[in-house]
Amino acid sequence: MKKIIFVIMFVNFSNLLYSENLDSMFVELDRYIAKSDYYIGIKENKIGGLTKKFKSNYRNTTLQLQFSAELFEEYKSFKYDSAYYYALKTLDIAKNLNNSEKVTEAKTRLVFCYLSSGLFKEAFDLATSINVKSCSPTIKLQYYKVMARLYYDLADYNSVKPFKSQYDNSGLKYSDSIISLLPDNSSEKLSSLGLLKMKKKDYNGAAEEFQQALAITADNHEYAIAASSLGYIYTVTNQNDEATIHIIKAAIADIKSSTKETVALRLLAAQLYQEKKDINRAYKYIKIALDDAVCYNARHRKIEIGSILPIIEKERIDAVEHQRNMLIWMVSLVSILLLSLLGTTLIIYKQLNKIKAARLTIEEQNEKLTTVNWELKETSNIKDKYIGHFFYINYQYIDKLEHIYRMINRKVASKQAEELAKMFKESDLENERTNMYKSFDETFLKLFPEFVTDFKNLFPPEEWDELNLENDNLTIEMRIFALIRLGVYESEKIGKFLNYSVHTINTYKTKVKNKSIVPNELFEKKIMEIKYEKA
Repeated sequence: MKKIIFVIMFVNFSNLLYSENLDSMFVELDRYIAKSDYYIGIKENKIGGLTKKFKSNYRNTTLQLQFSAELFEEYKSFKYDSAYYYALKTLDIAKNLNNSEKVTEAKTRLVFCYLSSGLFKEAFDLATSINVKSCSPTIKLQYYKVMARLYYDLADYNSVKPFKSQYDNSGLKYSDSIISLLPDNSSEKLSSLGLLKMKKKDYNGAAEEFQQALAITADNHEYAIAASSLGYIYTVTNQNDEATIHIIKAAIADIKSSTKETVALRLLAAQLYQEKKDINRAYKYIKIALDDAVCYNARHRKIEIGSILPIIEKERIDAVEHQRNMLIWMVSLVSILLLSLLGTTLIIYKQLNKIKAARLTIEEQNEKLTTVNWELKETSNIKDKYIGHFFYINYQYIDKLEHIYRMINRKVASKQAEELAKMFKESDLENERTNMYKSFDETFLKLFPEFVTDFKNLFPPEEWDELNLENDNLTIEMRIFALIRLGVYESEKIGKFLNYSVHTINTYKTKVKNKSIVPNELFEKKIMEIKYEKA
């Protein structure tokens, strides 16, 4: 009997210690959240110093490549747009240096940008075009890391069988390659081994690897990834308190490293809602996670957060409603007993104000989510309309080809070779190409009716004549940037569509940007801001 009492007391004491530990962890996390601007300031100061070096060494191409790569590293988990800009910079400089290995490295950075912002198709298309067989181990390691994350993220994003297992298996192969290139007993290798075992559902082995990595790593971002992974392992093994502690540690490390492309706070909010039922904390953390995703421009993170935010919002409002209802009942009872109408009225008024504030918050969040959903749907709608239109065009061309084949068969059967030769001489391919461009222009201007006007506004009127902007039709220059607005960025693809060389396309682009009132580096951004006509 004494032993049983001792065990019960020990368990209760352990639970109390854990509860106090969790409370102190939440206090520490809130303290770091309050100091997040301080860490962002450190990050921005470092970026500012690198930017000055980058600009002051504009004549030294080698240093330009070095500093643009360093700026990419600072921005890659902090701000997507800037990371993407410097990834493109490193690619341009590497191409100018004719350094194939640096070109491969720069393309790998672009894959990371696409992946971290949720552009999985673009990331996959570019990644599969990269060949690292002849590259150094350092370049191979960077590429393998990006490819492993690409497949693992695809598996998490598209969890439908059999695709998830296929993506996971591909990710495991790249994880094996990563591990083979990393030095023994390094924190990075331990984390990679932990990830590999976690994906294979060897949770005990994975936890050991991540714990060793946490013990020796000095990098906040690496620490956050390992701690977050441990939190996931403890969650799936029903060790909820341990999971919460490690996810909090991951969130703190993310704040210290000014990481905006993160999942820790979202996981913490979801766990608080599902396990702890701490709705206010869950709501606070999910809002911060949404702000980070919007700041970084991570599309898939916005979608993930958007799937849980309304649930937490509703739970929070229900709790407020429940409190209000209980309070009204209690105030009514007290008012009957004590005839304190004034006191009860004041309490009800305060509660109504809380409800109004909560509803306003919901409306604001819904507006944000509506904006995010519209941005995601725009690209899909544009592609759907073009696909539908060009299916019809392709059908017309196939019909014409079928007619020509039948005519050729008749001519050959009749041995009318001279008439057949005359028929091919009279064929007007250029007219077909003109009709194709005309069809493209008509379809594009239905989607973007203000494109010509907005494009003209990017140039001073005295340049309109030289750039053939006087009429309201799409010129060659406009077609190039119309394709860019549709998401076709590669000069090679644009050139093939318009029947021009890559050099000619680049010449047109440079000529147009140089005559614009907008800085060259911002010109394509302005093109992407031209509004899409809602259907």
